[in-house]
Amino acid sequence: MRMRTATIAFGGFVILGLPTGMLGIAWPFMRAELDAPLAGLGVVLAAMTVTEFGSSAVSGIVRARFGTIALLLLPTALAAGGLLLFTLAQTWTTIVVAAAVLGAGLGLLDAAFNTEAALRRGIRFMGALHASWAVGATLGPPLIGLVLVIAGSWRLGYAVAALAFVAFAIAMYLARADLAAAPESEDAPIATRGARRASVMGGALMFVYVGIELGAGQWSFTRLTVDGALTEGVAGLAVFLYWSALATGRIALALVGDRIQAAQLVDLSVAGAIASAIAFWILPPPVAALVALPCIGLSLSVFVPLLLYLIPRRVGRAAAPHVIGYLVAAGMIGGAVLPAVIGLVLQTTGVSSLGICLTALAAIFGGLHLAARGR
Repeated sequence: MRMRTATIAFGGFVILGLPTGMLGIAWPFMRAELDAPLAGLGVVLAAMTVTEFGSSAVSGIVRARFGTIALLLLPTALAAGGLLLFTLAQTWTTIVVAAAVLGAGLGLLDAAFNTEAALRRGIRFMGALHASWAVGATLGPPLIGLVLVIAGSWRLGYAVAALAFVAFAIAMYLARADLAAAPESEDAPIATRGARRASVMGGALMFVYVGIELGAGQWSFTRLTVDGALTEGVAGLAVFLYWSALATGRIALALVGDRIQAAQLVDLSVAGAIASAIAFWILPPPVAALVALPCIGLSLSVFVPLLLYLIPRRVGRAAAPHVIGYLVAAGMIGGAVLPAVIGLVLQTTGVSSLGICLTALAAIFGGLHLAARGR
């Protein structure tokens, strides 16, 4: 039974990651076909982010009122519906609506997966879950590229993703008895104090963390290629190594994560992120690109799985679904806001200041971590 539910969970998180990388590849073709405005991608992302934030924040309420199975099935249906709207859209307005529906499903499902994993499974399972998401996010761009070659239309890619969510919903429904019967971990108390503080501090950590992760991933190629610092090939390799290190760290957590205490791993993650960000700032471009940048990804890789795993152990099983929902929501807002702020700074001061931006965020990240640990 545990193997069956684990397979469903990992497959679901792969599917959850699919839409992440699809829009960037599909957007030029989508915009040309539907006569969307040049800045329309920002509107689509904003619509998706707002609903992701809202649905994540209320995930604990949905779970308390309707139960675990409904918490998993409802957002899966929403995500499938949003992807289907993308497939059928004939107007620019429909694309915005589709993004909002998809975001509501993805946000609620993300919080639901993390909640159930934190309550019912261990560190290794959480690491494997987040590694599965990385696999799904990696498969999104080639999926769109493949259907563009085969069918000449981005719509087929969204139809395939919608069918994947439908298949996942069917699999969950058939295994609903096993999913509901999985016991909650006994190493976490039923109730304790500190949920409000954990929500505030954990939310702040997630906000900054996602800003660092996406800021490094989205802006490093630009930083490394401007003024001929590196060739596009080497810069592209560096970015690939960054995301690969992020996935590798989570795979390692899934394999051997229970051999070191979770709190110690979190300390190492934060310290490594600070040291790597400083190295990216001060080292020559080739070393910064091929050594420091992947080290940032490796250091960051285990933080979110460990933080979410620790929440029930710190605030109790009763409050954990609400707190995890707030943390996931805060991370989504950080991912929308901080990379944009970094972009404004780079536009004003020059792209060479990316290292300073990442170092400043890493320092804030470290300060918040120390405050959360009560040191």
